Amino acid sequence: MADQEEDYSSLPLHDRVTHKIWKVRLTAYEEMMKQFTTSASENDPCFRPFLNDPTIFKKIVTDSNVAAQEVGITSLVACLQYGGPNACQRLRGTVVTPLAEKGLVSMRAGTKQKTIDALLYFIELDTPDPVVEELIPILSNKLPKLVTGTTVALREIVKSFGAKTVAPKGIVKALPKLFAHSDKNVRAEAANLTVELYKWMGDVLKMGLLSDLKPVQQKELEEAFESVKGSAPQQERFLLSQQQTAARGNSLVGGAVDQEEEDEIDPMDFNEAVDIFGKIPGDFYERMGSAKWKDRKEAMDDLFKVVSVPKLADSDFSELMRVLAKCIAKDANVAVVTVAANCVEAFAKGLRAGFAKYKPIVFTSLLERLKEKKLSVSEALGAALSAVFESTTFSDVLEDVLEFMKHKNPQVKQETTIFLVRCLRTIKIVPKTAEIKQMCDACTALLADTAKPVRSAAAEAMGTIMKMIGERAMTPYIEGQDDIRKGMIKEFFETATVRAKPEKAAPPATLAPKASAGARAPAGAPRPRASAAGLKRASGTPPSSSGRSSAAAESAAPPTLSHSRLAPPGARTSRSGVGSTGVLRKKDDHPSSPRTTSASGTPPRGATSRGLTGVSLSTSSSSSSSHSGLSAAEKAELAELRRAREEWVSTTAALNQQVETLQGDNLKLSQTIAELQLNNKQLIEDHTRDVLAVKAKETQLARARSEVDNARAKIGKLQRDLEAKAAAAAAVPSSTSSRVDEIVARDLNDGISNVSPVTRNKSEMFLPEEEKENAFAAPAASRSGGAHVHQSSSRAGSFSPVSSSTAESSDIGSGAGNAGSVESWRRAAEVTSQLKARIEAMKARQIKR
Repeated sequence: MADQEEDYSSLPLHDRVTHKIWKVRLTAYEEMMKQFTTSASENDPCFRPFLNDPTIFKKIVTDSNVAAQEVGITSLVACLQYGGPNACQRLRGTVVTPLAEKGLVSMRAGTKQKTIDALLYFIELDTPDPVVEELIPILSNKLPKLVTGTTVALREIVKSFGAKTVAPKGIVKALPKLFAHSDKNVRAEAANLTVELYKWMGDVLKMGLLSDLKPVQQKELEEAFESVKGSAPQQERFLLSQQQTAARGNSLVGGAVDQEEEDEIDPMDFNEAVDIFGKIPGDFYERMGSAKWKDRKEAMDDLFKVVSVPKLADSDFSELMRVLAKCIAKDANVAVVTVAANCVEAFAKGLRAGFAKYKPIVFTSLLERLKEKKLSVSEALGAALSAVFESTTFSDVLEDVLEFMKHKNPQVKQETTIFLVRCLRTIKIVPKTAEIKQMCDACTALLADTAKPVRSAAAEAMGTIMKMIGERAMTPYIEGQDDIRKGMIKEFFETATVRAKPEKAAPPATLAPKASAGARAPAGAPRPRASAAGLKRASGTPPSSSGRSSAAAESAAPPTLSHSRLAPPGARTSRSGVGSTGVLRKKDDHPSSPRTTSASGTPPRGATSRGLTGVSLSTSSSSSSSHSGLSAAEKAELAELRRAREEWVSTTAALNQQVETLQGDNLKLSQTIAELQLNNKQLIEDHTRDVLAVKAKETQLARARSEVDNARAKIGKLQRDLEAKAAAAAAVPSSTSSRVDEIVARDLNDGISNVSPVTRNKSEMFLPEEEKENAFAAPAASRSGGAHVHQSSSRAGSFSPVSSSTAESSDIGSGAGNAGSVESWRRAAEVTSQLKARIEAMKARQIKR
């Protein structure tokens, strides 16, 4: 038996790992684990066989013997722990899925825990997304035990790294299927996973989950959420990249890790985009042009129902945005304006960054409408402005905001300044110095406004800016204010809450101590070298190497600059050439000469001065003498550092020049845009004026046409009446035609004599000049007799036909009129009445015939 064991131990490790006897495999796994834990570096030869052939570990984690499997998974954990990112990336694609399928369903608790540890190492050494993507499909497995174990593993992953490091979108989408599982253990673990996610995500999780669950499950989850509401979970494990960032931050700020604030989880990630372009009512634009406000309100309500979805698919909404902007700016009904603002808010929240292209269309209309004092309208407009701001950047909206802070309406100035305060509270990057100056100048002008709410809003804005940039930087902007205004600004400064923090000046880089003789680098570790990335990680400027110093000079260094103060204890040289303090150093680098200070704190006379970059400012001769003790490799490395510094300086200068050029171009474009906007406004006014003038001319033309039509109708009617009279006169017998003509002429003469002077003057306008002199010469002549009747009949021939016999009767009548006898008039009247009677009798006889 002993011989057989000796034979097994003499076999190569690779053969023993794949041996058919489980005990042989178990001892091989233990030997692997021992080699990994005692390896000198990540590049140790013991890792090479297993990284070159990842299928070996696939067989190890799926070992049929549970005892050997547990030891094999433990060896995998050791390989990942000491093999680093290279081992993780080589093994992950092959090992993760079989590891989860076999390890998470094991009957041994140790195997399950080691499996979870291995999964956590796969995440820590690189990124969590590939591991989570491998685990989520396993949740659809038919084996409830495997689904339960995978759910537990996901919960541990979220608990250890947090939902801000591990993207929860895929996990949340898989939860409804887990809650609908027939196995109660799966449902229970799904509830635990959901509660863990809720600790990190808050109420955002409810939006994408609760609607798909049963009412009983919703109630249970709500109770569980209430029990953990308000808890602040802490990330227990960090990715390797996060650890490196924290180490660099620790070295720069002297032990305090200044972590950047993580972005909040976006609920939009859990929703699918909805295409609403085809769902907009077809008669929307027609109803928006209606004169009735109820029709416009109903059209807006229908649109709001369509756009009220969490996420919108991007499309061309330019025409729709112009309609909404026009409604907000010009509609007289505040109810329609409120719904239009709600629609803009829904579009901005649904499109997010895709709404930025519509900001120039609606933003100024929203600011202009802030003059409304009704609370519901101002709240809707404010919400729409905030949503539009979230889709753009602070610099994009600042110009318009500053312009409307000078508005003549106090309500607009107040609400615009309050909107500026909201923007300052939400931004994460401190505005540029020029932007801060523009805001402070605008707020300073508003501090002297006659309206108290405007002054209060301006003080709040300046207090918020002070909270963002600090009291010292704010001093030049408030030193000219009186004590009352300064007090208001300080009050708002104390209560303001901002997310953007003032930038902290990085302290100068410190020099690392000389490594002790006993602290040697591990075997196989590469020599530390400088790189461009290392230069950037330093304190803003490329450091310079220092030469060797003698032991006596080193011992003469004052206590204030001892090695214990230069670097924290336990600092060691990393493989990348960057120590735990984040400062570039070489193994044998230390100050070239001791730095001493006098009792007054000033350097002694003759001490070498150093610039901001740490490079000696002495002459070239002294510099060359100070580096005379350097080796050739160190001199080459120093020359490389200097070249890198020169490249860095030249690159910085080129970037600064490019930035200045872009700023100049941006200023020119802004001026061009302002001129085009002014020209567009003038063209719109001219167009409106021309349209109104055309409409007025069209109205006059329509009225003139109507009058012409009426006049033509009247003329036609008169012509028809005259033709009827002429036909009636022609039907009278020839024996009486002369007398009838006489009577008609006399009646016509009487009618003309009774015409008013005004009418007579109008009639004369239509007569020739020679007739105007003779017409209506005297009132007596108008009543005289036949001569006048003959003259009038000859002139008014168009009114009644006069025959030759009528002319003779007119001569007789003229003679009687000249005599002026009253008796003649009486007889003429009797004759006339007799003639009329005879005419009537003759007409009656003709009718009888």
